[in-house]
Amino acid sequence: MLEFFLLPLTVGAAAVAFGRRRQGDYERDIETAFKHLKVGTTVRGEHVYPKPVAKEKKDLYTRYVYRVPLGLTKKTLEPVKEVLEATLDRYVEVTFKKWLYIDVFHYAMPGKVMYKDVPDQKGWVIPLGLNEKGWHFHDFDKTPHCTISGTTRFGKTVMLKNIMTYLIEHHPDDVSFVILDMKGGLEFGRYANLKQVDNVASSPVEAFQSLGKIKVFIEQQEALFKRNGWSNVVNTPIQKRLFIIVDEGAQLAPDRFMSKEERNMLLECQHILGEVAGIGGALGFRLIFCTQYPTSDTLPRQVKQNADLKITFRLPTGYASQVAIDDYGAEELPSDIKGRAIVKTHEKMIVQTPLIDDDEMERRLEVHRVEKRNETHRTANEDFICFE
Repeated sequence: MLEFFLLPLTVGAAAVAFGRRRQGDYERDIETAFKHLKVGTTVRGEHVYPKPVAKEKKDLYTRYVYRVPLGLTKKTLEPVKEVLEATLDRYVEVTFKKWLYIDVFHYAMPGKVMYKDVPDQKGWVIPLGLNEKGWHFHDFDKTPHCTISGTTRFGKTVMLKNIMTYLIEHHPDDVSFVILDMKGGLEFGRYANLKQVDNVASSPVEAFQSLGKIKVFIEQQEALFKRNGWSNVVNTPIQKRLFIIVDEGAQLAPDRFMSKEERNMLLECQHILGEVAGIGGALGFRLIFCTQYPTSDTLPRQVKQNADLKITFRLPTGYASQVAIDDYGAEELPSDIKGRAIVKTHEKMIVQTPLIDDDEMERRLEVHRVEKRNETHRTANEDFICFE
């Protein structure tokens, strides 16, 4: 579920970021659109259009309220949004619930958003991004799993670093990470010495070993929950959460050219990730699964079905967009704006995700670095995760 926070206190900063536009009165433009589209009904030989009832100025938009003639349908009103956006050069929302509401937003979506401008929020939330409506956040205690898709260099890995930085800064003593960096550890290996990072796997073999330990830990957590009569970590004294990040999940997809042993190993990896997605959410596990080009092979079905939050950056085809978010649109995202993404839960929206680079991330998290002994010296039975 998406948590929307339209923050009046941040409007001033948003105006600077967007470049404040002149806010005008658009009644005449709206009425012209109604006439052009013939929005209305004929009564006694006369065509009757929606009548203005009220105008409400709010922080982020102006709302125009209309009384509609009896018999007007939602389908008749569908073209109004497209025409008004083209005419007013503004983002417009049109809703019809007894009254017709037309919201004309004051600001355009920014082309760049910096991590340092993200507002602080309580709870297990992370910033999704900024758009015309303001800042949007996601609560992992309400929806525990997420998939992220997108062509390379459009913001997918930066989004992971946003999430990781925000969670560590807001939950330094309660968050833990197991990171399967299938890019050879190039992106997240530098963060292996953070106190909150239990393990960074940089190859399929290391991923298999890490996931094997997670499987054991899931079984231990299940036994703990049964003993205490618990069904969901949110309703227990446990404050800790374990985030499992998979960066480039396609590397965990078995292929025909592989040996039987390699295929079986990767199938087991996908099986464990499916278990995390299926039962891990209630136990305090949070899965974030990323892939550059989502297909039925690279995005495991059980992971996708249990990840109600789906984020996608630009993708090359409509087919890939369908796999990623069950809808078209990712192929139409602008190719010249990095960080522009579609967020999909029960509804779909477009946001500009925050930008953070490794220098800023390392500077912010330097205080959490600790000395760790070499991972290769761990014993097979040694747990690297501890909730309690």
